[in-house]
Amino acid sequence: MQQETKRGLTKIALALVLAGYCAVPAALAAGEQQLGNLKSGASYTMSGSTGGINGTVPWITSSSTPQLDRASDTGKDHVIVSIDRGGRTVATDVDKQFHVNDKITINWTIGDQQGDVDNGANNAGSPNALTKATVVWTRSKNQNGSDAVEISGTTGQDSYTIQADDADYYIGIKILPTTSTGVPNQAEQVLNLVDLSDADGGGSDSDDIPTGPVVDESVKVMIYDNAAPDVDLLSTGHTSDVLHTEHTYKVRIYQDKDGSNSWNTGDVDVTANYDYRWVFSGTSQQLGAAGGDSTVENADLVIPATNAAATTIFATAGADGVQGYGLSIKYKRNDNQ
Repeated sequence: MQQETKRGLTKIALALVLAGYCAVPAALAAGEQQLGNLKSGASYTMSGSTGGINGTVPWITSSSTPQLDRASDTGKDHVIVSIDRGGRTVATDVDKQFHVNDKITINWTIGDQQGDVDNGANNAGSPNALTKATVVWTRSKNQNGSDAVEISGTTGQDSYTIQADDADYYIGIKILPTTSTGVPNQAEQVLNLVDLSDADGGGSDSDDIPTGPVVDESVKVMIYDNAAPDVDLLSTGHTSDVLHTEHTYKVRIYQDKDGSNSWNTGDVDVTANYDYRWVFSGTSQQLGAAGGDSTVENADLVIPATNAAATTIFATAGADGVQGYGLSIKYKRNDNQ
């Protein structure tokens, strides 16, 4: 058997062993500086960026406070409408309708799910300033706004004084909700509110403005005999004047500029701006037959000489012809202006 000989490590060998043991952790530590592609160190390295975070579009509301939920906002797509009637007498619903020379003012609140607001440029201006800049006033003959046109010179205005040319039109606005903060900061489409007198058109049914087109109180009607053109048969003192067969009767619709309730110098003839139909009012003289609409529109009315011929202007004329009836007209604004 071979004899094993045990020898102790020399001091030099022991020193080398210890040095190698300490070198292994240092090498591992050096390797930890690059594991995969992640680097350690005193500073961060930035990655690329994703697309931006978007909220939702703002909307217009008649609510007095900002709304965060469009679905439950009962005032959405409506504005608050106020009216300055300039001291004119208001006694009936017709009086309360929009009239020529009335001043309409609109107000609104911005609704936005993120709570974005309109405080003007750089969020440091007046409330609703950015949205106000988008406002344009409109008018239309049809209440549904299918023929709406923009009114010149009204861009950026939150109030509008009704003009004479607006008579018998519905007044509305176009408006684009815009915020000072958030993305997107505008609605995708312009909001078209076509009739501010009505809730369905963007106004309210709970305000003091009845539904209807603009009324022009200065418009008056004059009926006269062609043989006496200066005598208004509708004026005080002439409503009982006797009318005659074989006479021609005419209509003048005019703006009574001086408020005298009579046609005179300075008044404006606007007959061409109206469609009208003659109406036989009351009952016939002897038989008491009811009157009604004539067949004559937008033209002079010639009273026939005979009862038989009366049916040419009044289809339901009876044995009295048109004797005993009074004359009036029904009229409405047309597009000839």
